[in-house]
Amino acid sequence: MNALNENLVIVIPARKNSKRLKNKNVKNFFGFPLFEWSLAAGLFLKQQLSGLREISVVCTSDDDQILELVKKKYSSSILAVKRKPELSDDNAILSDVIFDCIYRLAERHVIRLDHYLSGSFILLQPTSPIRLKDDLVSFCRQIKNLGNNLSMVSVNKNYSEMKDVYEIIKFSEAKSDFLLGHIGKKMLKVRDIKKDSSSAFVDGSLYLGLMSMLKEKGFMPAAKTLAFPLSIKRSIDIDTEKEFEDALVLIKELQNLELEYVSPKI
Repeated sequence: MNALNENLVIVIPARKNSKRLKNKNVKNFFGFPLFEWSLAAGLFLKQQLSGLREISVVCTSDDDQILELVKKKYSSSILAVKRKPELSDDNAILSDVIFDCIYRLAERHVIRLDHYLSGSFILLQPTSPIRLKDDLVSFCRQIKNLGNNLSMVSVNKNYSEMKDVYEIIKFSEAKSDFLLGHIGKKMLKVRDIKKDSSSAFVDGSLYLGLMSMLKEKGFMPAAKTLAFPLSIKRSIDIDTEKEFEDALVLIKELQNLELEYVSPKI
């Protein structure tokens, strides 16, 4: 896989409802709505990957407030897609959301359907807003080295809860210093971690994959998904008020360390 030769869609899925933290995607996070941090990351990635044939940054939502902000502030750089009600509840499958974006944009004659269905995608979860610039630059550098792998996902070796923790399978053929290895099985219990010390938290910051394989293989095909380790001290995936507050603390720590992260602009 060489994404430098493929069209790419960067998708930020920012739906309206959330169970544990009400209206979290529009909650004020250091001066901007939470979801807008991922819009900024999408534009940063687009700039870094400017060698691609065509790149589209898309925000998909069922929230009119979110869509209006995208249209007003990012009309020239980010496409807004109104999400179907059946793709907006807790049972919605993210792969369906990504395909829906492409089909709807093709219907509007904004993109060529066949060009994007044969291309790649990057998924940026708005619940993981903190992304270091160095990590994003390194992630883009790795895209050209995917080889026969079908996807790449960001991970963090530092975690405190059994939440989206996966086994990391190390392969000698991993060519890059940035790559830990491949994503293995999901680890459900603490004792699983003790049996295998090589594990990491899949944090939701960055997913890269092939559109042609998404339906068939999912986001993390077994033994075909490279783990991209983040250099950030710890990752945040915001589902609760505590995790939101932890993220604010982490931002301040990064500022004190003078580490650059990607943030929205006024």
